[in-house]
Order: sequence, then structure tokens, then C-alpha cells
Amino acid sequence: MVTFKLTRIDMTKLLYSLKGEGDLTPLQLLKLSVKNGKVHDYDELKIPSFFEKLERRKQKSEHGLSTNEIVELGNLCELTSLKSTAIQNWIKRDIKDMIGHPELGKKYSIDQVVILLIVRDLKSVFDFDTIRMILSALFNTITDRTDDIISPIRFYEAYAHVLDFIYHHTQFPLKETNLREITEEQTDKLHDEFTELTKSQWHLIKGIISSTVFSVFTSHLQSTAQEMMYNTLQLNKG
Repeated sequence: MVTFKLTRIDMTKLLYSLKGEGDLTPLQLLKLSVKNGKVHDYDELKIPSFFEKLERRKQKSEHGLSTNEIVELGNLCELTSLKSTAIQNWIKRDIKDMIGHPELGKKYSIDQVVILLIVRDLKSVFDFDTIRMILSALFNTITDRTDDIISPIRFYEAYAHVLDFIYHHTQFPLKETNLREITEEQTDKLHDEFTELTKSQWHLIKGIISSTVFSVFTSHLQSTAQEMMYNTLQLNKG
């Protein structure tokens, strides 16, 4: 049994579907992603059970998620590693004031889920004081979506496109200057998607997108190094 990894673009589509938007259900989107990936057969994949439960709902509406379901969802995505204990600490302590209480009964709204995914992508580089500053700059009053400069899911979607291009459509550049140039160039191409922003707002969003992309790659390299070292030491024990 293997766990299928979604691209960031696929994850964005899945998040919109979980909000009740689009023509396909979350499970249909997962199956389509698997089919397009052509790496595994669907039967071989470890799909979180809550997707089957969502499929049985007749009414098309936003789906709230529990903390365990957020972890399962996040770990479906490439370049992401989430732990339940970390999520619990964030919502109960580290960013409690920014996440607030579950907005859909006892479950978290998709906007809240996306904010937690963004926090994970920032956490490898930035401390929580800085993360709170970043979230406040993007979303103003964190519990009020009406005053956002950009919505959480649109921000996630924006840096997902940059990540996807660099990770899947280039030879990953290890030289910092080259990676920075490509990241900023790809971010610039998103400008037409945000014509409603003022010049200063766009420069803010652009800088945070580029920094978040670097943070994701930093986390990926760090976790790869840890895995390599762990495997090496385990072999040495034998």
C-alpha cells in the first residue's frame, strides 16, 4: 500500500472542491489525479477514509475537517509533512488567536485548513512571531475574510503554481541566485491574476509568495537530509 502524492496544483483543486466549488467531488478529483499521474493504480493507494464519507453526502456544500483529517489531507501533497501533534500545538497555543475556534460545528473550515497548510510551509524557516506577522499582512483580521488582501486559498494557489513550475518543469537549480531568479520570474507572471491589488499590495504579496516557495524547498531538503541520515545510521546498526 502506497500513499499517492498530489501536486500542489492538484491539492489546490481539491481544496476548492472541499469548499463546495467546482463540478467534481473531492473523491472524483483524487481519482482523476491518480489517473493523470499514471504512476499507481487507484486500488494500490492509501486514500483517507473521510473522502468516502464525503462522497455519500447528497448536498453540495463546504466540508469541514477535524485535526486528524487535516493531517491526512496535508500528507497527500508532495513537499509536505504534517504531524497531528504539531497541528494540535498550533491551534491550541502557537497560533490560537489566528485560527480561532472551528467554524463549521466541531470542524475547521477550508479557509482555516489552508491557513494551517500555509503555516506548515512557513514553519521550517520562520518562527511563530514572524508567521503571525505574515498572516496578518496577508489576511488582516484573521477571522474575518472580508478584509483579506488575498484569500487564503488564492494565496496557496499562487505559490502552488510557482512551486509546481520549478519542481516539475525545470532542472531544480541548487544555486541560490538561479533559484531566486526563477522564483521571482514565475511569481511576476501571476500579476495578471491580481489586477484588483494596488501596486504596494502586489509587491507585498509577490515578496511573500517568493519567500514561501523558498521555505517549502528548505523544508524538503531538510527532511530529505534527515531521512538519509536516519537510514544510514539504521544500516550501520545492522
